[in-house]
Amino acid sequence: MVAFEETDDLVVLRYVAPPEPGDETAYLDALERVGARPAPFALVMVLGGAAKMSAASERAQALWFKRTRADLDRRCRGLVIVRPGFGEAGADVFRRLWAFPIRIAPDEATARATARSLLA
Repeated sequence: MVAFEETDDLVVLRYVAPPEPGDETAYLDALERVGARPAPFALVMVLGGAAKMSAASERAQALWFKRTRADLDRRCRGLVIVRPGFGEAGADVFRRLWAFPIRIAPDEATARATARSLLA
């Protein structure tokens, strides 16, 4: 299931189980919405339990990372990731992509609070 939520300067993107038809397309569309935001924001990504993406979608995601990197570095105030089993080594991969702060949270409520602190 993919859900995209925008509330003022906080963006929440969920890509979680149970998998549904069209999830990959919905996820990639949500990434495009994130990349198109004109104003500063913080991003919470809640990930887990979704099926592995196809090679084509993995490639599209990688191209999105490259294409939006400079714009996101200017506008994104931070990313907070909620993902079971996700640790600092995983976060370091994202830290190599972007200059803004990357944090890990155990649940969405904590992630939202952390994201709000990054906006302050």
